[in-house]
Amino acid sequence: MEALLTAKDLAKILRYTELSIYNLASTRPHSLPPAVRLGRSLRWHPKVVESWIDRKAGLPTSSDTTPEPGPTPKKRGRPTKGEAAAKAALKAAGGAK
Repeated sequence: MEALLTAKDLAKILRYTELSIYNLASTRPHSLPPAVRLGRSLRWHPKVVESWIDRKAGLPTSSDTTPEPGPTPKKRGRPTKGEAAAKAALKAAGGAK
């Protein structure tokens, strides 16, 4: 099992100060790799940090899989005039209900 990284170790890797790591972890945790909280301490798994850096750099990771795009969700609210006109034209042509 690999040793977990401390805030000081992560600060060296990311070239931040240790205080910046703690500040970011409390105010904007999404701007850092996912942390493990042990009591009051924060720790980071080295492989998670490495894959997080690769994703931020736009490099492919071993767990990269491009998900199939799902169906487009139906828009909420009243349709625009253009959408209503297009739907009316399709209905007049016998295309849609």
